[in-house]
Amino acid sequence: MPRRARLLLIEGVPGLGKSTVLDCLLRTHVVGAEERRVRTLLHLTQAHTFGPLAPAADAGTLTREENVEHLERVVELLEWLADSVEGEAVTKCFALVDTLHLTHCLRPGAVAWGDVEPYDRRLAAAGCGLVLLDAEDATIRARSVEARADTPFIRDYMLRRLVAHPSELVPYFVAERDEFRRMFERSAMRKAALPAELPLDELMAAAHVFWVEGG
Repeated sequence: MPRRARLLLIEGVPGLGKSTVLDCLLRTHVVGAEERRVRTLLHLTQAHTFGPLAPAADAGTLTREENVEHLERVVELLEWLADSVEGEAVTKCFALVDTLHLTHCLRPGAVAWGDVEPYDRRLAAAGCGLVLLDAEDATIRARSVEARADTPFIRDYMLRRLVAHPSELVPYFVAERDEFRRMFERSAMRKAALPAELPLDELMAAAHVFWVEGG
């Protein structure tokens, strides 16, 4: 039986438009709701899902235990949101999550799939859907690297911590994309892989149906 809450997690390589899609989903949900019928609406940004790990990750001291403890907090919150509305006659809880356990396996990399799989199963049991924003190599080159070449993420993080030369950026993100695809296939969550190459209105519409209608 479908869960009453509508929870959605979006994962994928940086720069493909995850935050843009989430912003469109939030605006569409609020504008489309009847007056005084927005109900519970939660948006966990990367400041919530990744930010608490960043200081230790930047210092090179983040441990598996600390990463797992953070995942426990986030997943417990989402489970509580889902469980608390199960007795309602209509859906009153909507949540959007900008990256979580799949991204943690890659950055900062203190955990592996075996560490996060129990949380994947718990999210599936809570009714959380998973959207993977997928992309071809050329799109990754254009959006993840070339369009963000002078951003702090590329300049101060990627080029100082993860790769030695700009020529390594595209292969790095392509390898990340391939690992996202492998983890997506292993996930127990209700899931959909959406091409980042789709026009934004089509991409958002597909994600919205998946989130709100459960299909």
